[in-house]
Amino acid sequence: MRFLIAFVAILGYASASVISPYVYGVNAGDAQAAAIDATVAAQDHARAVGESQARAAEAAVQFNTEAVRQVAEANRDLHENAYWGSVAANQNAVAAAQSHAAAASGVAAAHAGIAAARAAYAAPYGIAAPYGIAAAPYGFAAPYGIAAPYAAHGLGYHAW
Repeated sequence: MRFLIAFVAILGYASASVISPYVYGVNAGDAQAAAIDATVAAQDHARAVGESQARAAEAAVQFNTEAVRQVAEANRDLHENAYWGSVAANQNAVAAAQSHAAAASGVAAAHAGIAAARAAYAAPYGIAAPYGIAAAPYGFAAPYGIAAPYAAHGLGYHAW
């Protein structure tokens, strides 16, 4: 029986080191260290989430700023092109009007030259202007009844 008691005692001491974590629980220092580690890991994770959200918000602001800048630049280009297009159209219209006025003045001057040449032949017959339009019997003072300052260029066309 002594052997049995000694065997049980040795077995009890030997098994105490294996069973003790289950019976006594975790060491207080280890539990505190594990709690501190878990707290630090949670804080690091929360900080990382906050920083990633801040980076995402900053990237969104930069993207939106670039998009607004591109839209503003496109609008500026459109308005600038429209402005210069209207300036060019106005200059073309003025140039066309000047060309037509010059052509009409040229035609009027050509007809005035022809009328002057014909006047020399018509004078002996009592006709003062071609076709008798400016003749005194009809009561006209100038061709087509236009005042004298405008009669030099026919219908009043002037050079620009």
